[in-house]
Amino acid sequence: MSELISSTSYMRKKIEDLRDQKKLARDVEAALVKKQAEDAAEKKQKSDARIAAKLARLSGVEAPAVKEPAPEPVKAQEDVVAEEAPVIKKAPRKAAAKKPIEQTEEE
Repeated sequence: MSELISSTSYMRKKIEDLRDQKKLARDVEAALVKKQAEDAAEKKQKSDARIAAKLARLSGVEAPAVKEPAPEPVKAQEDVVAEEAPVIKKAPRKAAAKKPIEQTEEE
């Protein structure tokens, strides 16, 4: 791969930052693929164990002991408090000055 050389330092910095971002994105994607593969393998193992147990019951043979993995301890998450937008209160409207009622001649 040919090296792109820019004549300005801010462009070189920008190129380097983009490379770092792409590397991080690839690392995250690889970790996600690995996690999905592990989850799929675990799901298949549980499914195979259930099927084996059902087949054993149907055939009248005692089901093989299935060793369930110990549940992982749940990590306590810190309370995440989202910053609320400040409430902007509108000033109450001032009542419009009422025009004086003109008195009629009858009064």
